[in-house]
Amino acid sequence: MRVVKVLLVALLAVGGFFFLYVVQWFGERHQRALMPVSQASKLEHPLRPLIHPRRSTLEKFGFKPGDTVLELGPGIGYFSVEASRMVGPRGRLVCLDIQRGMISGLLKRLDERNVTNAHPVVGDALGLPLADDSVDAAFLFTVLGEIPDRPRAVAELRRVLRPGGVLSISESLTDPDYQLEDSVRDLCRASGFEVLDHSGERLGYTMCFAAP
Repeated sequence: MRVVKVLLVALLAVGGFFFLYVVQWFGERHQRALMPVSQASKLEHPLRPLIHPRRSTLEKFGFKPGDTVLELGPGIGYFSVEASRMVGPRGRLVCLDIQRGMISGLLKRLDERNVTNAHPVVGDALGLPLADDSVDAAFLFTVLGEIPDRPRAVAELRRVLRPGGVLSISESLTDPDYQLEDSVRDLCRASGFEVLDHSGERLGYTMCFAAP
């Protein structure tokens, strides 16, 4: 009987936690706001690599050694160090975030790991401070939903990508700003992108598109 009571309490605790998480998830989804810099530590949760493994996720994004790659919305750099290793010393990683505080945290992280081929930039997705046809690939990980004018942002990404360049978008249900697959596909196709690949992730998906 005691074991049954313990299990019941445990189930109630788990159920209560899940309920609170769902309430918070929908509350944040309704707000449609940027993650504040004060909550950046959430991006570094010790269990996150189990859901969003760095290397295997980045390997789906279609860039290779020597490429110039745009990481849009890097935060404090969960993927940035590994991405910089993948493009190699002859490649270049441009990490663009609209929040200066995130870029400050990213700079510290890159400095601690002696990364020299990544270039953090404060900028807006609606007006990328990059030249036309200047990057080989671009990726967004749970970032698209935080952009207020998504069609304009995708058009900007098309502008800076070289012909045939790859745009990769990953979404996760852990993010309150989760974007449905059909809406992402339609959004990118409206700007002329062609679907290259689509793969399921833990609690989400990745879609890759080719610039025309």
